[in-house]
Amino acid sequence: MSNTYYVGIDLGTSRSCITTSTGKRLSTRTCVGYPKDVVAKKRFGKDYLLGDEALSNRLALDMIWPLADGVICEDERSLQATGLILKHLITEALPERQEDDQLYVAIGVPAQASINNKKAIIDVTKDFINKILIVSEAFSVSYAIDRFDECLIVDIGAGTTDLCRMHGAIPEEEDQSTLKIAGNFLDNEITKTILEKYPDVQLTPQIIRRIKEKYGYVSDTSDPVKVTLTKLGIPAEYDITGILKDCCLRLTNPISKAIQELVGTFDPDFQEKLRHNIIIAGGGSRLRGIDIAIEKSLEAYGGGDAICVQDAEFCGSMGALKMCIEMPEEFWEKI
Repeated sequence: MSNTYYVGIDLGTSRSCITTSTGKRLSTRTCVGYPKDVVAKKRFGKDYLLGDEALSNRLALDMIWPLADGVICEDERSLQATGLILKHLITEALPERQEDDQLYVAIGVPAQASINNKKAIIDVTKDFINKILIVSEAFSVSYAIDRFDECLIVDIGAGTTDLCRMHGAIPEEEDQSTLKIAGNFLDNEITKTILEKYPDVQLTPQIIRRIKEKYGYVSDTSDPVKVTLTKLGIPAEYDITGILKDCCLRLTNPISKAIQELVGTFDPDFQEKLRHNIIIAGGGSRLRGIDIAIEKSLEAYGGGDAICVQDAEFCGSMGALKMCIEMPEEFWEKI
């Protein structure tokens, strides 16, 4: 007899995660690398590399980040890459799955992708997924933490920041907002500002990401942040304390304004409850002090309370899995 497997996937701009009904969960970079030439293809012995393996060998590859701008790029290679990443995640997480087993999958994607790219996702997965549900990542987060009452989800990813007001029902279009200001924006700001002060240092996106993830902060005080960078191959120590805080504020200030707008346009009887139930998710929730910075931005509105989710990496995929399992069979039949 065939089995039915339920899967939740968080298809992110930078990193994608999967959680399955068998208890397996894993994550990978949302990228595919194609060998640049015959030498590279001979070295790897295959037509493409996926995720972290591709990133580790990127010098010999043409790298594709199919959700680079928060939506799936519509060129053929990006669409193919999206399908390869999703199939890779499912194969790795469910090695025991047989060909005749049923696979029900809920995929959380950036809000703009869920609006614009539903058909593209369905098309690239129709050969290996039986039933598919596509939702915004912010809604997946609310499902993971069982918050459907008046609360505001702020999901800070790499390509976009998605905000979603919850009020006990499926959110409407006016309850959601998407900003192009997110993790990749912050990486670019840090790079640009470091080079303005230290123009000859050597930087890569990977170096900047490591600095951000280890030291990023928006609190009033911080220990000095000194990092080792190279200049023409010679390492030296550079103080980037002020640079890091200024750049992180360039990320959090627009997010705070978007929160203010969603609060200010909400039903007046429920605005106070919304202000005191702000939930921050995604990789950006790891910035030290971001919850306090958002609370301070709401002082003119009467104050607010913000918390960061505990499992930023897998919260979205866990919510998608939970949604997948709890959807009644008649709902799947409609899909």
